[in-house]
Amino acid sequence: MFDKPRFIISFILGNQPQSRTLEHDSETLAPVEAEALVKQTFPELKGASMTDVQVQKRIKPDESDNVPRHYQQP
Repeated sequence: MFDKPRFIISFILGNQPQSRTLEHDSETLAPVEAEALVKQTFPELKGASMTDVQVQKRIKPDESDNVPRHYQQP
């Protein structure tokens, strides 16, 4: 599956919901840690004031164009 666990970090920034996908070494990620990691990884968010930070662990890989859909034959 993944080399490292992946997480979706959702947050509110300037009254707009946003999210980022990140890899992290640990199996769990606290919202406070996630906020710091997002600010380190994405320079445009370095000084941002984020609220309502939520973390969700990804358990399925991203589907790319070569993954068949329900209406396509493999």
